[in-house]
Amino acid sequence: MDQKIVRLNAFHSIFGRTNVLPFFMQKINSKTLFNDLYNRITVYEAEESKEVAALVLEKYLGLKKTDLLINQPVEVSEDLSRELDQVIIRINHSEPVQYILNEQWFRNRRFEVNRHVLIPRPETEELIDHVINYAKDLPGAKKILDIGTGSGCIAVSLALEIENAEVTALDISETALEVAKKNALNNQAEIRFLNIDVLDPASFPEEKYDIIASNPPYVKENEKGEMRRNVLDFEPGLALFVKDDDALLFYRRIADLGQSHLTAQGFIIVEINSYLGKETSEMFREKGFGKVTLIKDFFERDRFIIAWP
Repeated sequence: MDQKIVRLNAFHSIFGRTNVLPFFMQKINSKTLFNDLYNRITVYEAEESKEVAALVLEKYLGLKKTDLLINQPVEVSEDLSRELDQVIIRINHSEPVQYILNEQWFRNRRFEVNRHVLIPRPETEELIDHVINYAKDLPGAKKILDIGTGSGCIAVSLALEIENAEVTALDISETALEVAKKNALNNQAEIRFLNIDVLDPASFPEEKYDIIASNPPYVKENEKGEMRRNVLDFEPGLALFVKDDDALLFYRRIADLGQSHLTAQGFIIVEINSYLGKETSEMFREKGFGKVTLIKDFFERDRFIIAWP
């Protein structure tokens, strides 16, 4: 169907009129608007469609879920209706709503996201909790390295939530670093950013760290069939995928860095492929780490490894 017809049908479905004036503005109950958006989202199951519709209304109209519960009246112009129609079209083409809205909330902080960085996920919030828990045993200032920072969600969270943290964050992607720097500035986090390829030993700074944290690429090429279109078609493959025959590539490099760049009491923490928990743990032990702990996420899947020299 022609997009103009789709837009007009959507606008009329909300307001029930065909003689829309150029500067038309009308009050409408928020539940009616929510239901209209929700019913037009076709790519997700019902509950997820409701969450997406709520995110859109919060971004564009400032409506909270409590506003929807009390059926708060809102004013919607023709221009806003047109913009909301375009948002629904993009959602139904599987574009992640976080990229459309240009934001994702992570540990109650707003992070700018676009197609140059992965969308921060709830599992990674758990990684922050584990770092905070184990960092308590480290005395004084904590020097922290975030490898493959992407949006900067790990680096920013650790800089703000760990007392006396000195955080360095690196990424091979200059465009990802631009996003991370904005997020550090917007969240008032002091972080040193480096444009470095972690796989290139010659480019790595000669420093010691108390904590090395990373959520590196770990999805094997042969796992693409299990992934949804909104991830495959839009999120950066550079940050997601590794070759099937070398799935632990980044973890081996991180382990090597740990042996040469960790302080005596320091530790590595990494997010991992849930299918490769045993293999990744064994690799760290083979690299000489004396204590390796495999931790499950809230879905009871192997998700994190903490390793001490």
